[in-house]
Amino acid sequence: KTTTATTLSYLLSKEGCKVALIDFDGQRHTTKLCGVTAPEQLSVTIYDILKCIVMNEELPDKGSYMIRTETGVDLIPANDKLMCDTDFAEYKLKEFVDTIKEQYDYILIDGMPKMGTAMINVMICCDSLIIPVQSETLAVEGMAEFLRAFHRIKSHANAETQQEKTKQCQRKQTDKK
Repeated sequence: KTTTATTLSYLLSKEGCKVALIDFDGQRHTTKLCGVTAPEQLSVTIYDILKCIVMNEELPDKGSYMIRTETGVDLIPANDKLMCDTDFAEYKLKEFVDTIKEQYDYILIDGMPKMGTAMINVMICCDSLIIPVQSETLAVEGMAEFLRAFHRIKSHANAETQQEKTKQCQRKQTDKK
């Protein structure tokens, strides 16, 4: 997921598109991959932004959380708070994305690797999904479960969402003798 999101954001930026990349995973891999060495020391992250929305407080100044990467992508970083407190109402990420979407050609979101409120937030606010999946039995079974949830959310909360791609990754090589 992280490799796909960061690579795609870089390639879109390289083509001249204005791109925002939201790290919505408490593991913070996208944030780290974009060059932030100590995400736990950031004063404002996506967690803090959503907390403001939940508490009906004014959003922080964009300059306090937006990090322009070397590749020209605007990163909205994550920290480890997202791992332990993801009890945001399902529409809060969409509320934030709605405040910045007119400024960008693309907004990519690197979501958590599990189904829950955080992933529901992502599905509700997105226009399309790219779903990386390993070509292994358990990963394929997990994908089937994910797609069932995706279709339930699509039918109830975001009928506009399109499943753009299911991307095979980490394919094992087999010896042919």
